Amino acid sequence: MVTACGTLPAVSPTGDPAPPSLRVQTVLYDTDEAALRRFFQGISAACLLAVGEGVVGRTVLAAGDSSAAATAFAEIVGAEEGGPFDDVSYLHFGSNLGSGGGHNRLFEGLGEDLVLVMNPDTYASPRMVTELVCALAEPTVGVVEARQLPLEHPKSHDLDTGDTSWASGSCFLARAQVIADTGGFDPEFFFLYGDDIDFSWRARLQGWRVVHRPSARVFHDKRLTPDGYVEATALEPRYSAEVSVLLPWRYSRRDLADARLAELESSPDPLQREVAASLRQRVADGRMPEPLDPEHRVGQFVDGEYAVHRFSYAQS
Repeated sequence: MVTACGTLPAVSPTGDPAPPSLRVQTVLYDTDEAALRRFFQGISAACLLAVGEGVVGRTVLAAGDSSAAATAFAEIVGAEEGGPFDDVSYLHFGSNLGSGGGHNRLFEGLGEDLVLVMNPDTYASPRMVTELVCALAEPTVGVVEARQLPLEHPKSHDLDTGDTSWASGSCFLARAQVIADTGGFDPEFFFLYGDDIDFSWRARLQGWRVVHRPSARVFHDKRLTPDGYVEATALEPRYSAEVSVLLPWRYSRRDLADARLAELESSPDPLQREVAASLRQRVADGRMPEPLDPEHRVGQFVDGEYAVHRFSYAQS
């Protein structure tokens, strides 16, 4: 079958020549209605085009909600008629599961060939879904991320193949088989940050390629501070500090984990010292992640980052 990608990508695990089925899923947390309407408008248009071009077949949308109170999701999307989704579902978790934990709950019973993981503060460009699926024409590609606008992530990727260290959880497409092979995210150790890096590296350890698709564009609501740094959320300092120890520990760089833990312990910032004390207790209790990748095939630690970076937004 010929589609907008040329010959239909071999993405169905059954080898079925029909277009692959797609699940789009997002995890909400105190998401305002205006942002949710924008998200739904963008992804609806992108999926409608992908279905019309024969790139995907059956398409469903699933939203999970970690907010204390349920969101008016049904009212926001219920009036949509003639859209691309064969089914739309909403699940209020009743507690904050974090990003990875929420997506894992939505992964349960995954029956579609492909799953598109997106933040609710994103807006898909019209061809985003088509471009992401087309990247799976190469059967070794298991995960493909979109290019974020207006602030593109600075991590590097191969200009010919698209291969990159990891895919951002704000918007990536994965084969269902990758979810099965990895078990999804690991919220026990990566509650809010680093979950996408860990997921990508475990996928690569399973033999899957992770690629960046510049032509698949998504708006991500991020801003710069006056001094040129990407604006951080209120929770980022705590969880990014944890990740800076947990990731090297898991990926067999105990030297880096120990050095970073010592830095946190000697920091003048009380939050960093608090994180260090919590991590020391984890070590004492034997609750640190089991080391992986002893040959250092996928774990990448470069100047405090988890990939080679092409540029920086920060002013020097």
